[in-house]
Amino acid sequence: MRGRVLDIGAGAGRHSVEAQSRGLEVVAIDMSPGAVEVCRRRGIRDARTLALAEIGAELGLFDTVLLMCGNLGLAGSARATRETLDRLHALTTSHGKIVFDSVDPHVGNDEAERAYMERNARRGRMPGEVTIRIRYGEIATPWFELLCVSPAELDSLLPGTGWRLAWMRAAEPPDWYGVLEKA
Repeated sequence: MRGRVLDIGAGAGRHSVEAQSRGLEVVAIDMSPGAVEVCRRRGIRDARTLALAEIGAELGLFDTVLLMCGNLGLAGSARATRETLDRLHALTTSHGKIVFDSVDPHVGNDEAERAYMERNARRGRMPGEVTIRIRYGEIATPWFELLCVSPAELDSLLPGTGWRLAWMRAAEPPDWYGVLEKA
């Protein structure tokens, strides 16, 4: 991480806290007002209630974009992810990077998960397009689309976006980490 940082889907701000503790300027965004309030309580100086689809040039330019905890897939589909990558290209400096993690949908599947991926294929969707919600105790988000991709699937989405996969590392399966840099 370096320079000015945009933490998209910051949640409670754990990545923003770390970046800010390293002396970096951080803008943490989340669509949940409660999550943004937690970020502010944790000392994040610039935390905003803002959805991914609403980010634009008014935020300024960034050197690093964080899409952690599966947030690379927040756009929900292949087409929307490519569009998001295009927008992030415009919001980053010439040496901008995207740091992210994802879940490889092809690793460790049981019969039900394989059937889900086959239904996706029949519907023209990517294997890892899922509809989920996040629950904590009695609180739950609305249902939303999330795209989980393997490294090869991400690589197939990148042409024309101005990004290339510069680094990747497997974590505890099925998780993996990566860095995109401008092509």
